[in-house]
Amino acid sequence: MERLPVVVLSGFLGSGKTTLLNRWLRERQDLAVIINELGDIGIDQHLTRESRVPVTLLSGGCLCCVIQGSLSTTLRNLFMARKNGELPAFSTLVLETTGAADPFGVTAPLEQDPWLKKRFFCQSVLTVVDAVAGTHSLERHPEWLEQIHAADALVLSKTAHCESEALAALQAQLTALNPTACIYPEPAPVDLLKQSFPRRCRVTGSFAPVPSGGSLLSSQHPQTQPSRHQLYSASLRWDGRLSWPLWQAALKQLAGQCGGALIRVKGLMRVDGLDGPLLVQWVEGQEPELAPLNQWPDEDTLTRLVLIVRHPQADFAQQQLAHWETLLTQLANQ
Repeated sequence: MERLPVVVLSGFLGSGKTTLLNRWLRERQDLAVIINELGDIGIDQHLTRESRVPVTLLSGGCLCCVIQGSLSTTLRNLFMARKNGELPAFSTLVLETTGAADPFGVTAPLEQDPWLKKRFFCQSVLTVVDAVAGTHSLERHPEWLEQIHAADALVLSKTAHCESEALAALQAQLTALNPTACIYPEPAPVDLLKQSFPRRCRVTGSFAPVPSGGSLLSSQHPQTQPSRHQLYSASLRWDGRLSWPLWQAALKQLAGQCGGALIRVKGLMRVDGLDGPLLVQWVEGQEPELAPLNQWPDEDTLTRLVLIVRHPQADFAQQQLAHWETLLTQLANQ
């Protein structure tokens, strides 16, 4: 029986996974894509709208833990739709995980479900690494370490904004953490989607010891470290419109509210004077990336935004968006 290859595209929140995926989709039309989002409002699937490949959204939590069963169902449905001619006969499935996901947890259904195991196999785990964030991600986010350890290949993003010495230091650190992984600077070749790697055991896989001077890295195995339990998301849909200067003030207010807890903001904002939405992609410690889109991706023209924070209070993100929505309404009524 034919087994279809699955490429797991991993990387921490805001690392550039969707940007890389879009580049590959322009060169490969024989793919199918599953996008997993942490929030319950999907944004990333709209960013692949120019592609003609089938794209499936799984939102509301990480595939590695919260909604793992949804992946099994989605894979079954995709295989049968392909078999019955309801979808193009894609040759490779790309699974873009949330930025908080442990890739080993995502690949588990492919190895444990007998039906899926006969029809799919994990060809590779590719992890995108934000070169600008660099070691800051390592010190703040244990999920990042899980993704590095699980990778067959590491793809460096945003290298144009990184000093050469810092980039060399990051590459050395990545090699120390995962000496078997190939490292590719951007743009990573689309042929990377064809490469197959032997699967490694999560527990017995060979990883390098923590190098001396490794700051906050401990000697314990990564899966025993605290992980996703303090990453929370909240979503906002708002039926209003603001001028660009007011949106700037509102985003500054949101940053001030969240402080150091802010990890990621992404969304589509309704701005006076624009036919389409303004796409905002914002990663902690970096300036917001803003891009006007020519048109709305669907008939829904409401502002929609996802906020992701790291905070001990599970409702912190929702509280901040509730306060922020009040501010937006006040600004709109001025």
